[in-house]
Amino acid sequence: MRWMAVVSCFALSLAAAGSNHGTADDSAAHCRSLVALRSAETDVSSAALAVDRRDVPDYCQLEGRIAGRVGFVMRLPVQRWNGKLAVTGCGGFCGGLRPDKPGHSNGMNEALKLGFAVIQTDSGHQAPSWDADWAVGDATALALYAGAWMPLAVASARQFIRQYYAQAPRRTYFSGCSNGGRLGLFAAQRYPALFDGIAAGGGIFDMTGNAAIHGLWLLQSTRDGDGRAVIDRAKIPLLQSHVLERCDAIDGVVDGVVSRPANCRPQVSDLQCDQADGPDCLTQWEVAAIERLYRGATVNGVQLYPGIPPGSEALWPLWITGTDAEPAWGERAAQATLRLTYGVRAQQPFNAHDYVLADELQQLRRLAPIVNATDPDLSAFAAGGGKLLYYHGLADPLILPQRAQQYYREVAALHGEEPLAAFGRFVMVPGFGHCWEKPGAVADEFNPLAIIDRWVESGTAPADILALQLDAAGEPLRSRKLCPLPRQARFDGGDPNLAKNYSCVTLSAKP
Repeated sequence: MRWMAVVSCFALSLAAAGSNHGTADDSAAHCRSLVALRSAETDVSSAALAVDRRDVPDYCQLEGRIAGRVGFVMRLPVQRWNGKLAVTGCGGFCGGLRPDKPGHSNGMNEALKLGFAVIQTDSGHQAPSWDADWAVGDATALALYAGAWMPLAVASARQFIRQYYAQAPRRTYFSGCSNGGRLGLFAAQRYPALFDGIAAGGGIFDMTGNAAIHGLWLLQSTRDGDGRAVIDRAKIPLLQSHVLERCDAIDGVVDGVVSRPANCRPQVSDLQCDQADGPDCLTQWEVAAIERLYRGATVNGVQLYPGIPPGSEALWPLWITGTDAEPAWGERAAQATLRLTYGVRAQQPFNAHDYVLADELQQLRRLAPIVNATDPDLSAFAAGGGKLLYYHGLADPLILPQRAQQYYREVAALHGEEPLAAFGRFVMVPGFGHCWEKPGAVADEFNPLAIIDRWVESGTAPADILALQLDAAGEPLRSRKLCPLPRQARFDGGDPNLAKNYSCVTLSAKP
């Protein structure tokens, strides 16, 4: 007890000094002392000070497990803690810790630079991000992945913060993209009191729709019955040029970006080879496959899930169109989802062409109550004072943006546009792909966590968001104004590379 009292007095003196832990030896010892912290839910396996990194301020790093299954890493700023906690998401099927992942998509360091204490988890298992074999037959593992790890991580992180800074965090935020975006909406719907603010992007919140229904449609389009790639990804630049030629100028600006994909109608058949296959034309099978991808999962004329947006073609080789030997990430994840849906282990054979979409809808939706975050009722989150920023790339070929727009309309219809605007902003980003995973030649650089923090602290919702395109030296090349739905950016003339020359307006066409 005396030792605990000494530690508590020491921690209080550090907090009073603005989290300045004296000498390096004092800081290291204070950090290491957290290894002794034990609770029924949390086990700390290591605690060490990280200093003199060029990219981030000094921090105390904790690693361990929560509830015996959830691996975590936490970073606590040694100095200038801002009094707040940030929880990050994870991508794909998670399964690993990537504390130094760069950028704003499920990374820790951008939050650390702003002074946040930040925690990241593996969501309860270890595996490649495109693999779901760990969840076959393990309901607990699937529930943790779906989102049950979040209240556990928040409770553990708050305990670490109280021990390290001798005070509780005054704000708790969530920031994540891709599956992290799904987790953000999952929290808003199922744990509405957990976070003061949520920044969620590119979310696979309709997981059974995007990864199962669309996933089956995708594999039946991009692979033949023998598993060979149908689309030669070396020809994707040909398709990309065609789409830009037809659709770049729809918004009144020729800038290499399809800003109105809903109004874009590629004529893929114009690229079909007259006779023999060649590098400058598409075979009839390639044309049919690409048209299916744009059309989206359809049965008897009924649209089951949106198609891949025109303007996203540059990202297809990464996410959609693999080779015979190497499937694209989206193909891998689609097959993993289908294996999980049908309970087929990774070592067992699986062929998407063995299934008929029209006959499989009930089975493909089987996991929806566990993993989906499609409930438009956010009233409990709003009533508790929570703020939500949701963003999605209009050029995302992996998690399809039309579904995000549909969800916005569902939420707005339930709450009303004006009441929704008081607690939730939904922003579609022209030319932006999937969660910054590949650098794009568009103005898509913004900090979601900083935006939600300003909103929560000021009480004033962002009227718009300034997005930048930066060069290699970090200097702005282009700026754009991102507008919350139902508004879109309209070019008003002048230099199209300056955000000030755009205004947010409600256009006649649906977003």
